[in-house]
Amino acid sequence: MATSAQRRQEIGAGVWDDVLRALYGPSEEVLARQRDRWCQALAQFECYFGPGRQVELYTAPGRAELGGNHTDHQHGYGLAAAVDLDLVAVASPNTDHYIRVKSWGFNKLDVIDLSQQDPRSEESTHSASLIRGLAEGFRGLGRPVGGYDAYTVSSVLRGSGLSSSAAFEMAMGAVMNGMYGCGLTPAQVARLGQYAENIYFGKPSGLLDQLTSALGGVVFADFQDPESPRVEKIHTRELLPAGMSLCVTDTRGSHSELTAEFAAIRREMEAVAACFDCQVLGQVDEAAFWAQLSRVRACCGDRACLRAVHFFEENARTLAEHRALRAGRFEEFLRLVRQSGHASFTLCQNVYSSADPRRQSLSVALALSQHILEDSGGAWRMQGGGFAGTIQAFVPANCLERYCAAMDSVFGPGSCHILTLREQGAGLAIR
Repeated sequence: MATSAQRRQEIGAGVWDDVLRALYGPSEEVLARQRDRWCQALAQFECYFGPGRQVELYTAPGRAELGGNHTDHQHGYGLAAAVDLDLVAVASPNTDHYIRVKSWGFNKLDVIDLSQQDPRSEESTHSASLIRGLAEGFRGLGRPVGGYDAYTVSSVLRGSGLSSSAAFEMAMGAVMNGMYGCGLTPAQVARLGQYAENIYFGKPSGLLDQLTSALGGVVFADFQDPESPRVEKIHTRELLPAGMSLCVTDTRGSHSELTAEFAAIRREMEAVAACFDCQVLGQVDEAAFWAQLSRVRACCGDRACLRAVHFFEENARTLAEHRALRAGRFEEFLRLVRQSGHASFTLCQNVYSSADPRRQSLSVALALSQHILEDSGGAWRMQGGGFAGTIQAFVPANCLERYCAAMDSVFGPGSCHILTLREQGAGLAIR
């Protein structure tokens, strides 16, 4: 390890440019911006934790959901891609058995006393709960956990459906795993991130977000056995055909306060499963569901039934998307993406919150996307948990300038982001 000042000097001088290019691509403009960003993170670490500390730098990507909207928590399939929006953590070990984390954009310094292992009510739904839950997860696997101080800076849009929470979890998990030589695989760290989010943070998320951030690339996962999911990493090289860009538009409506809406989707799906003496829809025979639809409607209500239909359709569609990508049939993949977006509207009903129907920013973004892209061969869909946040679109080159300008004009300058797929998962970038 080197001191924060030494690393800042090296990054500014271009010593670590190959590392940055691997993470963010070859653009000299982007490279200059990332050099400055990483140097600023090191400088901020010194401000909060003092100069002269030996540091390590970790990074964890956000992710774009390509398929499998609300299928992973029902033991179905998931498909997602790591992207170049990421969280960078500057970390240094300490000896007092405390973890202290200061994150850019947040006023509070997270302070976790590692001698206190159980969930704490005052930390619920806050980042400190994720750190504590991860630490307890490592301990539960018999791995050593020690204190460290860290400063983080994230370009993953918060509350937007790009998994800023998973990027934070995987960065903190990578610090624990790397700094103290725990030796867990990326998939194991992902499981601990889900455990922290479910038990300590209080959000009933699935595992796909954490897996994608941990592994990088495009991840296809089969959660039939959630304790040991079958995971395949598809390398990102040449995945998008020439002239096609993946864009996400931040509609400036955060879903960070919509945990109850997300929980209702899972609760209703599992209520339908219970009608067949099953825990999740992945265990239910679809033919039996349709045969007993009248009984299930009476028991669970119509919205729960429609969300169950969404699961069955989306699960089959995600498998088809995976096969299309593997075979290079990108036009077929785009057709399936458009179907997925339509199903979120009509079946899963997670494009806007019924509690506040005046606010439908995702609906407006999707309508505008359809208006621009419908005859161009592009595709558009809501992504992530839904109700607010971001949409994604696959945009041909001849529409890209118009599309980005239109999105920025409606949702504000800088709303539309052109993403690069990222091959590297969460881990140590510079020791």
